[in-house]
Amino acid sequence: ESAPRDGTEILVWREDAGWLLARWIAPCDFLHETELERLELKDTEEPDWFYADFISGGRLDGGNPTHWQPMPDPPKT
Repeated sequence: ESAPRDGTEILVWREDAGWLLARWIAPCDFLHETELERLELKDTEEPDWFYADFISGGRLDGGNPTHWQPMPDPPKT
C-alpha cells in the first residue's frame, strides 16, 4: 500500500514470484504503439504493476506485491 505509484522503479516481493524490478505505470507510457497492438491490452491507459527480470517483463498478474523497497544507490566507483 505504501509503494510509490508514480512510475519509480523499485524492488518488489511476492511469494510466488520472488524479487522483481517493478513500477506502477500505464502501458501507454512505456510501450511502443506496435507493442501495444501485439499485446492486445484492454486498457492501455490504466496503470498497473509491471516488472522486468533478466529474461522478460510484463504485467505482474495474480495480485499486488506484498513487500517493496527502494532501489539501492549505485556504486560510488
